[in-house]
Amino acid sequence: MGTLLLNLGQCGNQLALQMFNLIDKSSMHEGNMFLRRRESNIYHTILVDTEPKILKPIVEDRKLYSHIDVKNVLYYQYGRGNNWGLGYLNFKQKSKLSKSNQQQAISVFKSSTNEVSIQQYCQENEQIVEQIINQARKEIEKTDYFLSISTIMSLAGGTGSGLGSRVIQEFSDIFQEVHQNVIAIFPNKTGETPLQHYNTLLSSAHIQQYADSIIYFENDRIYQMLSQIGSKQIDKSVDLSNVNEYIGSCLMNLFWINDNCTNLRYYQDLLSECCITEGHKFIEVVSAPFTLFAHSNLGPLCTWEDLIKSSLEQYAFEKFEDDSDQQQQIGEAVAKSLQIQSVQKKGETTLNLQSVFRSENVLKTLQDSDSHMKFLERKINSVFNPVQWNPDAVQLHFINEKSSVKGHDQKMNVTLINSTKIIPILKNVSKIAYQKYRSGAYLHWYWKYGLENQDFDNAFESLQKIQDDYNYMVEY
Repeated sequence: MGTLLLNLGQCGNQLALQMFNLIDKSSMHEGNMFLRRRESNIYHTILVDTEPKILKPIVEDRKLYSHIDVKNVLYYQYGRGNNWGLGYLNFKQKSKLSKSNQQQAISVFKSSTNEVSIQQYCQENEQIVEQIINQARKEIEKTDYFLSISTIMSLAGGTGSGLGSRVIQEFSDIFQEVHQNVIAIFPNKTGETPLQHYNTLLSSAHIQQYADSIIYFENDRIYQMLSQIGSKQIDKSVDLSNVNEYIGSCLMNLFWINDNCTNLRYYQDLLSECCITEGHKFIEVVSAPFTLFAHSNLGPLCTWEDLIKSSLEQYAFEKFEDDSDQQQQIGEAVAKSLQIQSVQKKGETTLNLQSVFRSENVLKTLQDSDSHMKFLERKINSVFNPVQWNPDAVQLHFINEKSSVKGHDQKMNVTLINSTKIIPILKNVSKIAYQKYRSGAYLHWYWKYGLENQDFDNAFESLQKIQDDYNYMVEY
């Protein structure tokens, strides 16, 4: 059994490689890897990029990357110019273009003599999509019990967002019975590319339509959270590699839910339960322990209280800043009480939460412990603020699994949260994109690849409908 991991663009491939690296270094599991082929160390994964710098070394260094099938590494030469329209481009779009627009769409890469026409881009996009579909079918045939496809992509660039949107649409028609999950990375609010808010707008609307579930991460927020947590652990600044390290840890723990023989619930079942309706697909993931600066943030013998607090800090880290002077002035019990009361952020409501706890003695030490369960319930209610109308808004799952490391009862938690936290994220994307759209800024970069005003209008409407659907469920 297994899942297929499809990685698109520079961001998607860097995250996948980071996750594989963490898995290979971990001592927690041996052999029974949910992401690997049966009786093989080869991962169920396809890596795709429209430029060679990330993927070419995988093909050339087979000793270092022996766990990746070279046939599943697909890279090309010219990139997609951080443009959703160019990444998504197909022959239907090309047919809309006038002759003058097609002439404008010629782009120059690497040298003045190396011109790539829109016709070549169209042909290459069709070739990429066809190759991805063919390799996906072959990989699925190698799996006895195929469960899902997870696609890792950035929402900001051209390959991840544009080509990713195209592939997800194609997959929804071809693999109709397969759960399709998208792992989407929201970009920094500023600084990556002037087109990033347009790209994020278009790709968010597209994956909402065709994906079954969407796990999302925010680069800015993770950077801020890790900077705050890291400052308490080590005198070292956080960079993009640490952000990738954190996301890789969360994804590794998510896929490890099924990396044992005793758990009968599959991770995509939990994702499906989190997506309570067609209009509510955005899920945040937090997990503990995670890796920061190449070290676990929790020791192998940490308490359940430490583990739970670590997960909560990731979700509501702004509210967990300790005031050392205040902590000295008031008792520890009172401080904890004040901390719990201050965590809930007004306006954020959880529609569904699925939390998985795993250890060698999880039933005895957590599930059957009244004190621990009361502590957990109190924390969940105070931090996540689950809706009152849904009696099943919070679901806890417990996996008893013996550690492969003798004497180490390694505890783990993965929590999936479908909440109104997505509203301000989409609102900010729509606001900035609409300001540019109303001014006509950069739109000619999309017109020349066949996009029209209606494409943007539909995307704005789609994101507004998502926000309205989430607000309605809270007010219900």
